[in-house]
Amino acid sequence: MRKDLEATKKAVAEVDVLIAKIIKEELERAAREARERVNKKSSRETVDVAVALSASFQDNKSKFSWPVSGFVSQKFGRQAHPVLKGIVIQNDGVNIQTKQGEGVRSVFNGEVSAVAFTPGMGNTVIVRHGEYFTVYTGLKEISVKKGQHVTTNQEIGKVLSNSDGISELRFQIRKNFDALDPQEWLRN
Repeated sequence: MRKDLEATKKAVAEVDVLIAKIIKEELERAAREARERVNKKSSRETVDVAVALSASFQDNKSKFSWPVSGFVSQKFGRQAHPVLKGIVIQNDGVNIQTKQGEGVRSVFNGEVSAVAFTPGMGNTVIVRHGEYFTVYTGLKEISVKKGQHVTTNQEIGKVLSNSDGISELRFQIRKNFDALDPQEWLRN
């Protein structure tokens, strides 16, 4: 059990480093593009679109559909390990157990910032919504690619099942680098 926990912690740490790197690159790219367009009319339009998308994302707090059907198997934040005494787990999102082969859907309109694979965790898709990002980890199949625009409830992939047959999506919402509690954003 402890060996599995250590392997999972290592894989989660790799995903967290990947997420931070991608968000940093996206923010740097956006700043660079804004600087390059300072004297162009399209710059103002690009900024206006990003601001509008962020505001629209914020306005939909507690109204988003769930990315998969199922139940929350691990909540956001710090909590005691369900089996191992004295072990505390930090989760920057929520884990949602679902059925095998379940389709994973984007919770809001946005642009795919990255598609990446992490051993032990499967594929991760990061979608940018202005200054917000949604992160979907634990996918076996991906049906989107980097740079692609996605719409609300569009399927982005299928959930991965582990060797025990458990299908679980790790879902995060971030405002720039800050992890937010997804359950406050999803429809109850």
